[in-house]
Amino acid sequence: MTVAIFADSPTLTSGFGRTTSHIAAGLVRGGHDVACYGIKARSTDIPAGLPYAVWPAEQGGRWTDTLPEFFRTVQPDVLLLNMDAYNALECVELFKQAGWTGPTVSYVCFDGLPVSSTYLDAQRSCAAVWATSRTGAAYLESEGIAVAGYAPPGVDPEEFRPATDREALRAHAGLADASVVGVFATNTERKQVARAVAGFAEAVRLLPGRDLRLYLHCLPHGHWDLRELGRRYGVGDRLLFPSEDRYDEQRGVRTSGTGPRGEAPRGLPVLPASFSYVDRINVCDVLLNVPHSGDVEQVIIEGQACGVPLLHTDDEAIMGDAVGTGGILLPAADVGIGRLGQRLHHVAPQVIGEALAEVLADPARASALREAGVANAAAYPWSVLEDAALAMVSPFASPGDGTPRKSGSV
Repeated sequence: MTVAIFADSPTLTSGFGRTTSHIAAGLVRGGHDVACYGIKARSTDIPAGLPYAVWPAEQGGRWTDTLPEFFRTVQPDVLLLNMDAYNALECVELFKQAGWTGPTVSYVCFDGLPVSSTYLDAQRSCAAVWATSRTGAAYLESEGIAVAGYAPPGVDPEEFRPATDREALRAHAGLADASVVGVFATNTERKQVARAVAGFAEAVRLLPGRDLRLYLHCLPHGHWDLRELGRRYGVGDRLLFPSEDRYDEQRGVRTSGTGPRGEAPRGLPVLPASFSYVDRINVCDVLLNVPHSGDVEQVIIEGQACGVPLLHTDDEAIMGDAVGTGGILLPAADVGIGRLGQRLHHVAPQVIGEALAEVLADPARASALREAGVANAAAYPWSVLEDAALAMVSPFASPGDGTPRKSGSV
């Protein structure tokens, strides 16, 4: 069977890019032909030797212009949509405009719950719906939408794991005597990185004399000018970023492995270019993630797998469930309503700062969080999603494709 996937390109380092790569790999191992319509991908992103095809959507002009050609060329038997509920609404309309009349399977995540009926109707229009979490699946069912199953994203413990040379990493980065707070997020409104900066400034106030640094793994200029915010809060000289030049949030840095160490960038507000993504997590003493809404955020389980204590927004829903007992959940100071109708959980900077100061000043608490985090992350193997990918498409296999497996919960 030929399966088309519509999602962030599997060549990207975004959460959707990671899930797409594992979905595609699982389908290929199951004997299916796979073609990905790679949103945000350019031709130069596509390496040789991939076991599936990637159609780079960014070819000049509007990427939607090439979608009809994609369907004509690939001629898929089923279309798998890996998307959040907000953008899925636009996607199902685009599929119709592009002439797609076959079955669409939605693998949907939520940037907060609940969502308005318009976004739920987009899910109802799909031939089958899968969720990323038990909580998300239960919500869909409560709204009368049949859910074929759920499967969370995963983390590879052989790739994301505590560093054996952590002190050497920190020394190479010039951070041997510093305490490093890490924020791994895009500089977008949902991620609320500005609150992280404000909370960090509060921690600096609470821990006078401590050499605290804030590593922001994102663009300095995005939804917020983070350098300017740092100066406003009096911590501008404590901020670190991924690189001196403009950082590409979609393509990121090498995920893992050891690159040539070379010389550290002395006096520059960046981590060494040789550091992989896993190195950058492991150089941190604590990770902070305070989006006002979200799903199973990759940084939750990736940071936990590396054994770094985690502080996270408590949304009393999907994100909080994903953190489990492997992190400190930060209660919202107020709860607003977003454009989807979802709850927005805004954590006060004072709450952030007090929690940071508590963990940084309590080695026993930090050690317990490391242990609990590693245990929680171990419950998220990629094999669950890869196996679920086969179940997602199997009901739509023709007799010539073999006996379809019954769709169900994972």
